[in-house]
Amino acid sequence: MGGILGTTETEYSELSQLTAQEGAVMKRATLASGNNLSRGDVLERSSQKMTQLSTAANARAILAQDCDASAEDKDCWVYVLGHFRYADLGWPTISAADKKTALEALEDAGISVDVDHTTVEATA
Repeated sequence: MGGILGTTETEYSELSQLTAQEGAVMKRATLASGNNLSRGDVLERSSQKMTQLSTAANARAILAQDCDASAEDKDCWVYVLGHFRYADLGWPTISAADKKTALEALEDAGISVDVDHTTVEATA
């Protein structure tokens, strides 16, 4: 688009800021029916399927794409290893203590997040 007085205005899509560094590892997983989730939502594994986080200690992956499994199970991509931006993660309603527990569980699974665990707040 043409500039005005030496400035240039552009319209473009910005790359996702979810991953904080290159090298994040994804794999295919099944999102259990009854879930309609967005990229960046924190997931847990239940009966060999991924689902929205409900028990903080069970956090295992981060959804890599929007995935609507409202009516039936859906295959989708999830991040299972890497370094991620805290501000771009999606959380269910969860207390600060449970969020800290979930972050620790993610670290145990090989997923680190760019936040000091002592500074996290509850999600309403």
